[in-house]
This record gives sequence, structure tokens and C-alpha cells, in this order.
Amino acid sequence: MSPDHGTASQFEPAAQGGSRNLRRLAAIAAAVTFAVGTPAVAVATSMTAQSGTTYVTGPHCDYGKPNHGDCPTKTPKPTVTVTTTATVTATATVTATATACGTGVDSTKPNGNEQFLAALRNGIPFAGRRTTNGNNPDNPNIVSGPANTPGWTDLSTIAGFPTNSTVCGVSVDAQGNDAFYKIITQGGTVYTLHCAATNALVCPAPAQGQLPASQWVAVTPQP
Repeated sequence: MSPDHGTASQFEPAAQGGSRNLRRLAAIAAAVTFAVGTPAVAVATSMTAQSGTTYVTGPHCDYGKPNHGDCPTKTPKPTVTVTTTATVTATATVTATATACGTGVDSTKPNGNEQFLAALRNGIPFAGRRTTNGNNPDNPNIVSGPANTPGWTDLSTIAGFPTNSTVCGVSVDAQGNDAFYKIITQGGTVYTLHCAATNALVCPAPAQGQLPASQWVAVTPQP
């Protein structure tokens, strides 16, 4: 039994010393861990705090010396390229020129029995006559010509009618045995035409004796 106790007593102090050594090593390890961990945290914090500066550096580094030890590698400031996309909208402006050329109507009533009318359609002037006696004041029928034939007389077929500019307006006036039609072109030239109006509408007025048949004539002076 004694030898066993002797053996145990020999190793007991060693066991106590080993325990102290282990505690010492643990403390050193903790110190080393803190010492190593602290710079790591500091560097990470520095990197975060200095984000956007030219370089990220350690607190004790001198990059001017040939051997700067374990200093972190210089990290250049990142370059950010911003591309702007512009959207261009093209707007086309179309200018339309509108004119009143080509359509119109006019009329005159020189007595209680008839009305003379002028109409303009697609630049072509027309002449017509309508009877308006007391028995039928709203008579809608249009006649023209020496025999009062139903319909209108196309005044563009008469000599002198302008062909170099579109007709934009037409008018008529009548008195006694005469009716006068006027037109104006887009260029601004005014023409007149004499028609016979004796219980009928005859355009142009026919030749009489030494007078030739009427035709379109430009007025003088022009407006």
C-alpha cells in the first residue's frame, strides 16, 4: 500500500504546478487574443470611418519607410462612374393653312316674284333663279337659262373665267333686266359678269346689236 501512496505524493505537486501553468497560459492566451483582436476591430472601424478617403491605413504605419512591417495594403479610393441616360422626345409641329376657297352662297331678291342666287362649289361658281310669288313663297326649285330649265348654270365655262388662281368667293346682285355676278380669286383679283334677267336668267348676257356677248372681266382698279 505504501508504494502506492509514495507514487501519488510524487506527482501531486506536479499536478498543482501544471494547473497553475495552465491558468497562466490561459491568461496569456486571453491577453494575446485581446491584443490581436483589438487592432482588427480598430482597422475595421477605421476602414468604415474612413470610407471615401484616398487610402485606408493602419494607425502606426509609415508607408514612407522601405519596410513598413505588417501594415495593411493601401486600398485606393474606389472610382464610381455614373451614367446618365437622357430621354429626348421629338415633337413635330405641323402647320396647316386653311382657306375658305371653294364654297359659298349668295342671293338677291329684286322684286316680289323672283330671287337670283349664286353658289360656289369646289371653286366653281353657279347661277340660278327661283320664283317667289305669293302663291308659293318657299318654292325650292332652281332654274336657269332662257327656258327656265331646272338646274344651275356653270359660270366657269364662260369666256374670261380665271384659271390661274382658285375662286374663293361669289356674289350676285340684280336690278331690272340685269344680274351681275362677282367672283374673287385666292390671289385677290375680282371679276364681274353681266347676265340677262328678263323673267329668266341667261348667263352670259347675249350679244345685242353692236354689243358682243358678255364675259368675265377683271374690275379696275383691283382691291
